[in-house]
Amino acid sequence: MVAPLLSVVVPVYNHAPYIEECLRSIAAQCVDFPMEVLVGEDGSTDETRAVLRRLEPELPDCFTIIYREKNLGAVGNGEDLYARARGRYLAELEGDDFYLDPGKLQTQVDFLESHPDYVACYTNCLVVGADSQPNGERYPECKDEDYSLREYFYWCLPGQTGTVVCRREEYLSARQRFLDLRQYQAYAGDRRNSFVFLTLGKVRCIQQQMSAYRHIRKGGSSHSATIKKNRAFAENEVGFGRTLVAYAERYGDAEALRVAKMTFYRMRLRWSHGPNRLESATSVLRDALSEKDCALACATASLRWYAGLLGRVLRGRAIV
Repeated sequence: MVAPLLSVVVPVYNHAPYIEECLRSIAAQCVDFPMEVLVGEDGSTDETRAVLRRLEPELPDCFTIIYREKNLGAVGNGEDLYARARGRYLAELEGDDFYLDPGKLQTQVDFLESHPDYVACYTNCLVVGADSQPNGERYPECKDEDYSLREYFYWCLPGQTGTVVCRREEYLSARQRFLDLRQYQAYAGDRRNSFVFLTLGKVRCIQQQMSAYRHIRKGGSSHSATIKKNRAFAENEVGFGRTLVAYAERYGDAEALRVAKMTFYRMRLRWSHGPNRLESATSVLRDALSEKDCALACATASLRWYAGLLGRVLRGRAIV
């Protein structure tokens, strides 16, 4: 068998109304290279499996559908798909999202093939609702040609997860290094990935809407539909910030470490008041001022963050 240049992984769970649109959008991609599409059906309780059985004979030979005998969960399903992927490049598309542009994957692979100093390439996305039509939301994506640590600090993402194509081995190795240092139970993976990519190389942001991101706040299975801002969330967020610092100390440069620390102290200050208070603001500021190389930046991180977000709102930018 010819080794694929690109692996597209598609984690699927209870996506019966959407999975056909997702898979047909992948099948419609016009590429001049071999690719594989790995679909992980994770024991859905709706009609997803029946839809896949109907579609399977119509899909190109590069599609492989894995029907789980028992539910692995979102993490387990994704890990198995990553382990099966063989391509030099990796893309991931949730079973309820879909591609808009048939040239998306070719454009991104061509860019990475000709720019070895870039580790990932994102595009813009269109935010849609259950009916696959624009829902009026804008994704907080980077509007610069290249993503930066400054954009990361202001919680702007290079793009939605379903828009990225990255170098598979480099990404998965760095991702595992980050997870080996993990000091939290669960947190949004796109925040981790954005930082990890910046420690590996450059990140391109193509300013074209080439993917659709389905965002359903109520009744959906997305992070924003299921997340609860409680004490457990606060502990996970602070633990994520602590992990950012630990990772940057080992694998980042001075600027990555500074931004990681600023993000960490902003998170700590966020949870130093209110019903889910974890510690006092006094103790956070005391620790921030003890940082040797960036004490002032860490102590004023929250002020910088809110001022930056206000500036973006006034300029018409979407924010988190």
